[in-house]
Amino acid sequence: MQSPTDPRRARSRGKLLDAAVDLLLSGGAAAVTVDAVTRVSGVARTTLYRNFPSTDSLIAAAFRRLLPTPEPPPSDAPVREQLLELCTTMARLLQDAPMQQSMLGWLAMGRGAGTDDEVGALRRGVVDSYAEPLHAVLSAAESDGTLIPGDRDLAVAQLAGPVVLARMIGLRPFTAADIEMLVDDFLRSRLAEDASGPGEGTDS
Repeated sequence: MQSPTDPRRARSRGKLLDAAVDLLLSGGAAAVTVDAVTRVSGVARTTLYRNFPSTDSLIAAAFRRLLPTPEPPPSDAPVREQLLELCTTMARLLQDAPMQQSMLGWLAMGRGAGTDDEVGALRRGVVDSYAEPLHAVLSAAESDGTLIPGDRDLAVAQLAGPVVLARMIGLRPFTAADIEMLVDDFLRSRLAEDASGPGEGTDS
């Protein structure tokens, strides 16, 4: 029996994922079928099922390969500038990379939720890519007294949620001015009174 670290199994898994990613990019999640992946990869169906117990598992693993890795903003920049940079990056990823929209829509449908390791890994990967950078900025700003401590998951929803929703339901793309308004509205509710020096204050 092959172990999970067997090089032959690793090569087969790599071929399957290469094929799934190509199909995902060319035809979306609906194109990633067992028949199509085995045909493109040249890997047997039985080997596919040894690596991926379901089609959802395979699709999730393919999406995870395409997850972006946003560059963290400079930690010495004012918190407003850090949030603007992160929110602008998120908007650009969603607006200019249709695959990110497809991935979020696919996850929102609850595919394999709670039952599939690959889907779980994709969900954690999305958190790492989109939420963790915001968590880091907010945590640092709360620690140094710039921001009033609050629910960071709610803060991520306030900052990232409108951008994601606008893209998924087909509203117009967010502009730089829109993102500034989003960040400034958030800061008005969380900025500590003694932290409104240059670069941190917002218009009243």
